[in-house]
Amino acid sequence: MDMYDDRKARPFNLALLSYVALTIAGVEGGCAQAPPDLTVTRANILDTRTGRVAKDRTVVIIDGFISEILGPDREPPRFGRILDAEGGLVTPGLVDVHGHLAYVLGDSVSAGGGYITHLDTSPDSLAAYRSRYASAYLPYGVTTVRDAGSTESDLFLLSTWTAQRPDFPNFFPSGGALVSPEEGRATFPGHVVVHDPENARAKVRDYHERGFGQLKLYWRLREPEFRAALDEAGRLGMRVTGHVDFHVLSFTRAADLGLRSFEHAYTVGVGAMTDAEYQQLWQEHVPAVYGDRRNGLFHLAMTEVFNQLGPGNPEVLALITMLAETGSSVSTSLHIFAQQVGAAPFHLNTGTSFDDVSGLTDAQEARARRGYELMADYVRHMYEAGVRLTLAPDWLEPGRTLLSEMVLLHRAGIPMADVFRIATMNGARALGLEDRGTVEPGAKADLVIFKGNPLEDPDALFGPRVVVKDGRVVEH
Repeated sequence: MDMYDDRKARPFNLALLSYVALTIAGVEGGCAQAPPDLTVTRANILDTRTGRVAKDRTVVIIDGFISEILGPDREPPRFGRILDAEGGLVTPGLVDVHGHLAYVLGDSVSAGGGYITHLDTSPDSLAAYRSRYASAYLPYGVTTVRDAGSTESDLFLLSTWTAQRPDFPNFFPSGGALVSPEEGRATFPGHVVVHDPENARAKVRDYHERGFGQLKLYWRLREPEFRAALDEAGRLGMRVTGHVDFHVLSFTRAADLGLRSFEHAYTVGVGAMTDAEYQQLWQEHVPAVYGDRRNGLFHLAMTEVFNQLGPGNPEVLALITMLAETGSSVSTSLHIFAQQVGAAPFHLNTGTSFDDVSGLTDAQEARARRGYELMADYVRHMYEAGVRLTLAPDWLEPGRTLLSEMVLLHRAGIPMADVFRIATMNGARALGLEDRGTVEPGAKADLVIFKGNPLEDPDALFGPRVVVKDGRVVEH
């Protein structure tokens, strides 16, 4: 049977009469229920809480939410839209906790347009932006995205896109990533300078008044502004994520101040080094291993961090213990390193020197791969210690890259059922969303139906899938 079996506008029949009778009975009992908008039959549902699969279930969806889940002994409704899952694995929609508008729209709406610093606000262009952004996520099963820093010239677009609709991801902007002023440094697009603690508080209030419930703190933010922004966001009930890196503010100090969401697993390695060790890495170790090169230097240096730390490093393990004990989450971002050493399912090059690691000798490539594998092994340590991992592709083609992140986590030693928990429920909870990340009554009807079974074959993540957003099948 076709997975897209769509039985619409059926004649008034006995099934409808039966449902109407049940609905009338429900009204008399004080529990009126509308007819379903969508019913998904023959579904094998993954419980992201337990990792178990409930087979041959029927998911009844009303007004964009899951109304009930019927067992194989219950007759499903036979009107409204019927979607036959054909025994495929049904999971919640996937969550990207770290996207960037520029990675999707950076080449404008025209082929080969080059990176842009502001968007065209004409209606045709805005419609094209929306379509391109949705296409970067929804076909891959990613239904919820946090934008973790975009230029303030696009605040109008960020605000507009927070209105949820079935043909677009649930969009949660954080505004610009907050940084402190640095003399002689031009502000990077996607960052916003706060000059002192009161200015930081005012910026947080501004974002809150715009309807933003998320906030991004970048590693260039010094402690006085960091503390003020974190405190103001907490007072307003906003979710804060922080990129703590390069020894401006230490991991332990950020945790002491109350940060509970840390970005990018590689930063745990950087945070485990002393400042002297870190400076020596850049000034001596990286040039000694890779020569005086600029191309791809950041990626190579971060893999070299883990070569220098080695396996079982006590400082790294102590940081992991701290993260677990404080209930902190850490986003992954493995693909951007794995692709450089041939360890990812696919490679995406930006066409710039930033990620160009071509020209490495066999020995250099093997060393970089060993550093990546150590990084991935520490991510497995985080999982085993109870640190809440989340997915942060932070790269081009973010929907596809998020699927790669899932495969890489499994290759690192994490069971696929738990990888799905990381990709769904963990991400939703990190964003403060309690009505998604699970397939159960009351949850938002954002679903992915995999034709294959990624629990048995992770590569099935890249195979055929059907995506349901707000209770409607995504057409693409």
